[in-house]
Amino acid sequence: MEVPNTGRQLATAQPGAARRIRWRRGWPCALWLAGLCCIFWCRPAQAQIVIESTATISGVIESVGKGEITVRDANDKVSSVRVREPGEDAIVLKDGRRLLFESTISVTGNLPVNEIQVGQTIRLQAQVNRLGRTQGEIKDLQLLTDEVGMAGVTVLEDVNEPAAFALCKVVGRVKKITETQIILVVPPSTLTKKTVLQFRYQEDATATLDSNDYRRAAAGAQVTKLDFAKLNTGDLVCRHLEVEVSGGTQGADDPDDKLLAKYRALSDVPPTEPRLIRSPHFRFLSDLSDREARIVLDKLETMFGLLTKYFGRGPTAPVEGYIVRDLSRWPDGVLVEAEGVRKIQNNEGICFNSSLGSARRAILYACDDHGVIQHECTHGFCHLAFGSTGPTWLAEGVAELGNHWKAGSLAVHASPSIIGYLKQATPKRKLLEIAIPGRTPAGTWRDYAWRWALCHLLAYNPNYADRFKPLAIALMRGQENVSFEAVYGPVAKRIAFEYDLFLQHVDQGYRSDLTAWQWKVKAAKLSAKQIVKSKVKADYGWQATQVFLEKGVSYDVAGVGEWQVAATGESVNADGQTDGRGKLIGAIFHDFQLSEPIEFGKRHTFTAEADGQLVLWCRDAWNEIADNRGAITVHVRRTPE
Repeated sequence: MEVPNTGRQLATAQPGAARRIRWRRGWPCALWLAGLCCIFWCRPAQAQIVIESTATISGVIESVGKGEITVRDANDKVSSVRVREPGEDAIVLKDGRRLLFESTISVTGNLPVNEIQVGQTIRLQAQVNRLGRTQGEIKDLQLLTDEVGMAGVTVLEDVNEPAAFALCKVVGRVKKITETQIILVVPPSTLTKKTVLQFRYQEDATATLDSNDYRRAAAGAQVTKLDFAKLNTGDLVCRHLEVEVSGGTQGADDPDDKLLAKYRALSDVPPTEPRLIRSPHFRFLSDLSDREARIVLDKLETMFGLLTKYFGRGPTAPVEGYIVRDLSRWPDGVLVEAEGVRKIQNNEGICFNSSLGSARRAILYACDDHGVIQHECTHGFCHLAFGSTGPTWLAEGVAELGNHWKAGSLAVHASPSIIGYLKQATPKRKLLEIAIPGRTPAGTWRDYAWRWALCHLLAYNPNYADRFKPLAIALMRGQENVSFEAVYGPVAKRIAFEYDLFLQHVDQGYRSDLTAWQWKVKAAKLSAKQIVKSKVKADYGWQATQVFLEKGVSYDVAGVGEWQVAATGESVNADGQTDGRGKLIGAIFHDFQLSEPIEFGKRHTFTAEADGQLVLWCRDAWNEIADNRGAITVHVRRTPE
């Protein structure tokens, strides 16, 4: 299949510290075509990236994740395709590299008015007068999701009488929607000083959507066309995507989009000199624009609430300091810490923590990268609340948790570069290579990645979470005779086993609480006529059974029932779908080792190749099991002689 020549140079950049150091593009790399392949070089230490083939499909969206959509085509084949984030110029691959790639996205559709969300921006035409009153009913609205148009009231047809109604174009942020009315927030205009306008809409009114943001589509949306390229890395990357959404298939707003909508009325022009920005728990001098300042403070307050809820206490003093967008705007003598200035110049940050008796201070020096700010403010939070940030592994691991924590979510949210590095790195770092006592050099972003992985597993896996919080608090308070080994030593082998599984499967959306190993389930050998039943859930990882398999013995397995492997997917039996998803899979667990998977399906007879406990699983992508539904009952017996 022919690969079109884009006529431009493409490049990838090596994985970098998404938090500490912003992405920087590598040197442009020449695109060349040889037969059916085009090759992209990033640097000598990186393997070349090759387009192996291209394809075009249509179908239904099964799931939407960060930088990826999963589509089921007409032949029941499922493809997970990497897509470009809004505002970015590159597609992030599974291994964290960024690929400059020509890509277009179109999400269109008609939605019921009641599916418009508070905080979204819409455009409509209506009759408005100088008193801010409206008349008539609205039938057609446009949902603006890509910063299209400025909020306000524009008069389209002038009228002479002061109280008369004029036809106007109105662009505003949704404050409230009722069964008959939609209420918008708009800035004052030449027509009216009112900033809250109410409009009645017809019962069959719809809102049209036209966006280049893939996140505006949700499971169930129709993909009318998806062109993608398959790379030698295993990634499928989007070239062109067309999606039609309808009722129930519009994607939810990204949290950052909601904050942008919330503060859209504020100026995005940076001030000429630094000034004080503050919220209940943070106080900084900054040259951020009014809009970005409020967004940053809002994120920090959300993070503060999550940390306080988790640890059961928070600091009484605010985190203070400096957030710098442009050093040239800052007068001499304001930024007094040379190390802090150096960090800012390198697009990094640092939090200077100090104590005098019971009085504690945390002073931030940071660039305007939101991830950097959140990470360093987590250090400040811990110092102010507990007196220190603990040993380096804990301090940096918890700071990364604070950076990535999202309200109400138990899933993994991390930079693709971090996830890609952890999955690709060889050899993997062992637990005791990470949890080193005391203060050690902070290291590079790679060191931060290992600490985040360990802390995420301990904080979210229910097998270890109840010990992690008291351990963290004790270490930050400097209590004697407390260490990682002392607390987790008795279950060290279990943690090591689950940690290896975490590193093998971790991805955006991965749930440690749904993949925790079921250590409490005990297994026994089967008698000649015994049949053991096990209920296997679709929305969980490996599940232990009470069956202990004996090497060389033959067993019969039967799966009865149906389950779903997508929120909008059809129910399937234990044979699963044609692509293998939803198939009943088994394995043998013994002495902290897991055998190769055994494909069972509805009925299967096999001879155990080793002694061990039988574990079962509904095959699916490990980061997509949370939306699965249903369970299957599995019957196991020794094969009759």
